[in-house]
Amino acid sequence: MTFAHIYTGILIIISIVIQGHSSFDVLRIAGVKPDILFIVVIYLAYNFGSFYGEVTGFISGIIHDSVSNSPLGLLTFPKMALGFIAGMFGRSVLKSNIITIILLIFSASIIKGVFVLLLSYIFHQPAISSSLNVILPEAFYNAFLAPSLFFIFDKIYHDELMREGSM
Repeated sequence: MTFAHIYTGILIIISIVIQGHSSFDVLRIAGVKPDILFIVVIYLAYNFGSFYGEVTGFISGIIHDSVSNSPLGLLTFPKMALGFIAGMFGRSVLKSNIITIILLIFSASIIKGVFVLLLSYIFHQPAISSSLNVILPEAFYNAFLAPSLFFIFDKIYHDELMREGSM
């Protein structure tokens, strides 16, 4: 599991760089950028369980909050909660089905958007709370990218998935 932790750290760092750096604005479609960090958290939770997803969601959310302009916890709570929930589903749902992956990421992205919207109202963040029109396009974008990213992540975590019996 040591290599899995190293790979997870590397994936989180790469995702944070892609998410936050302006040179990756090329990925924007209609003003919406995919939340690759969120896809990584859901993948890890889906394949390694709720505890791994919850911890990964918390750590990546804290890092994302610290490098973004949002209040601490605004992006952490949705990632942590959905990491836990996706980990619960991952043990009981068919794993290698592309439709399952698309539906999982799409629904998790919408729930994450609603969480962020509600938390932004609590934190009185008007710039974030006015992003209601971003939730659905981001969910479609994440769902579109998820199968190819899950395939790449399956190759990265192949040995660990074989050891866990998930493949």
